[in-house]
Amino acid sequence: MTRLDELLAETALREIHGLTPEEAVRKLFEVGFIDRRRCERSAIRHEIERLQRQGIPRCEAFEAAALTYCCSYEKARNAFYEKTN
Repeated sequence: MTRLDELLAETALREIHGLTPEEAVRKLFEVGFIDRRRCERSAIRHEIERLQRQGIPRCEAFEAAALTYCCSYEKARNAFYEKTN
């Protein structure tokens, strides 16, 4: 971690001091410290992977994830194939 990363982490820790893990995550979303777009893409990708492990074909998993996350089939497909993290 760079010195700047450490300073930023300390700032985030001050925001969530004394909160439960669930409260802390909600607070970090509220103040804009969590990248909602990246989190959404990760959630969609994990949902597709979960559905595939259950035996659902990939294209059907894209459709189901798109319905779950209220997005287009293309967005679900892109989230799956364009892994950024």
